[in-house]
Amino acid sequence: MPSSIFISSAPQVVVPPINFSLVAPGIYRSGHPNKKNFTFLRRLNLKAIVYLENEDEPYRQDSMHFVSSNNLKLYRFDLSQETTLFTQEGKKKLEELLVILLDRRNHPLLVHDDTGKGTATLICALIRRFQNWSLTGAFAEGDMFAGPAGGAEGVGLGEAGMEFIASFDPKKVKYDKEHKPDWVD
Repeated sequence: MPSSIFISSAPQVVVPPINFSLVAPGIYRSGHPNKKNFTFLRRLNLKAIVYLENEDEPYRQDSMHFVSSNNLKLYRFDLSQETTLFTQEGKKKLEELLVILLDRRNHPLLVHDDTGKGTATLICALIRRFQNWSLTGAFAEGDMFAGPAGGAEGVGLGEAGMEFIASFDPKKVKYDKEHKPDWVD
């Protein structure tokens, strides 16, 4: 009886991270990715990951392995306390973050917090301000991820975050205009 070689043709399962979405060409958002999401993320050919939570806590080991094994840059900005955005230190961190996001040489990149709701929503709303979206549109998009008024768990934008977005002026941000993405007005 001839021997047969069986080659599995089962499709590879790809699973995006929780609350994953395209924000603008070159920028994606999500909650914290895990091992189930790495195959999906590899297909995006990311250059960098921006993590928006506590800088003092170590980045999850499986995610750190993904970053290093795929030669990605990892940027960390703790902007989880919305009120810090009104301080000099918070404004400085935000400006450093926006310089990275607004430089197409860093794209494609993934911006994430732990759930893909709070800080990720705030940063995406600021990107929408660069695209001249109305506040209503930016807040409605945030509600899709966090639920109205932050959902039952209160993990969306707080009053301080909404106030910051409303008062944010993209024209005051200093970044490399030569390498700005096409979606910036």
